[in-house]
Amino acid sequence: MALDGVFLRHIKKELEQELIGSKVDKIYQPFRDQLVLSMRSREGSKKLLISARAGSPRINITTATPENPKVPPMLCMLLRKRLSGARLRAVTQQELERMLMLEFEGTNELGDSVRLSLAVEIMGQYSNIIFIDENGLIIDAVKRVDMTMSSQRLVLPGIKYELPPKQSKLCMLNTEADEIIRTVEALPGSKPLSKALLSVIQGISPIISRELEYLTGRGKDVFSDSLDEEKRTRL
Repeated sequence: MALDGVFLRHIKKELEQELIGSKVDKIYQPFRDQLVLSMRSREGSKKLLISARAGSPRINITTATPENPKVPPMLCMLLRKRLSGARLRAVTQQELERMLMLEFEGTNELGDSVRLSLAVEIMGQYSNIIFIDENGLIIDAVKRVDMTMSSQRLVLPGIKYELPPKQSKLCMLNTEADEIIRTVEALPGSKPLSKALLSVIQGISPIISRELEYLTGRGKDVFSDSLDEEKRTRL
């Protein structure tokens, strides 16, 4: 199952049900692009795995015990200093974008309450985990991005965190099915329905769009400019 924006929405709901109000107990960084947060609540403890690996980015509750390096990486030590003891207050997702924002409430060195966030961006080779302070400034990230790597969006300590560029696609949460179908039919040329849907709908993966075409055509190929009433209804 591809971890697209739709699937991520269901993960978000699970994290809200299982982890909201839990306190960050321990933090591990078994690999350079992976974090494990041990979360404790009155009901017990759970481990939250966050991975920014290019081939398998994900976020989920896990029962596996990670193997950790003898000397924790710098980012891990920073997170332990700033995030340990903080409580998870919210998990948010913009529409069906492939990212979650984990919002924590903790305390600083003076004992004042502060808001800290982890932006979990699930975007293939561009996946990242970014630690953000109460002013929206980047504290650090699993993958730093400088000018030699991108001129569009920098990810470096001390600069303002910016959301990934939003795709100009329709979100199923606030768009009627008829409007989506009309947009598909208005695309120039004749495209396989799966490719047309992928270019129009936010948050779905190629495997889902191919399944939608299969169900619409009952196993036969369907094209964006040849939807009759029966196919529109099935779609």
